[in-house]
Amino acid sequence: MKKIVIEVLYPEYCNLYGDRGNLSCLLYKLRQAGVETEVIETGLFDVPAFVDRPVDFLYMGPCTERQQEEIIRRLHPYRDALAARMQSEAVTLATGNALEMFGEYILRPDESRVEGLNLMPMHAKRFNRLRHNELCVGEFEGMKITGFKNQLSHTYGNNPNPFLQMQTGTGINPEVKQEGWHTGGFFATYLIGPLLPLNPPFTAYLLRRLVPEYQAAPMPFEMEAYHRRLEELKDPAVNHGGH
Repeated sequence: MKKIVIEVLYPEYCNLYGDRGNLSCLLYKLRQAGVETEVIETGLFDVPAFVDRPVDFLYMGPCTERQQEEIIRRLHPYRDALAARMQSEAVTLATGNALEMFGEYILRPDESRVEGLNLMPMHAKRFNRLRHNELCVGEFEGMKITGFKNQLSHTYGNNPNPFLQMQTGTGINPEVKQEGWHTGGFFATYLIGPLLPLNPPFTAYLLRRLVPEYQAAPMPFEMEAYHRRLEELKDPAVNHGGH
């Protein structure tokens, strides 16, 4: 099996809510399967590796709103490389408010705008109230995907390529049930948790995209916890979403 190259964008910023656990989960699974891995941690002042060399898995997690604006500025020179990657089969995962950076713009509460990377036909609106929190269940290609949301913004606009159809919880904003974005190997979602440890079937799906020979099934305790969460979230009283 080939070596898998993983790049983590801006780990000094994009590490809220324990979403670094997505990387830990992926690395553990790959190494257990005997797959050689290389991890590149791209700092704020570095040129991203995906610009100049093949990267099998690119990850960016959630950050603060101020950090979000700085990251957009840092990524803008590499917008064309990101656009090409989003249309390819190379796997990219963006969680939490990292999703918003790929949109047209972010509207602050004072109506001023932060220009985004303009790679998705959507825009985000921040609010200055309490955060939007909820437990969620969505569906992707027949798989149930669970997670949490903790947001100071929602996303609006045309969403022709949603990642999830929500069953419990809201979509990219409270008026819709379509959540996230998915084209080629690009997956973006507001769901945190971290996403991969919470969803062993989806993790196995991504691993097979990275390594077609990957055959290992999720461990029994992972599936037990996964099914228990799904069962609990059938009860509307479990979800304490809202502001």
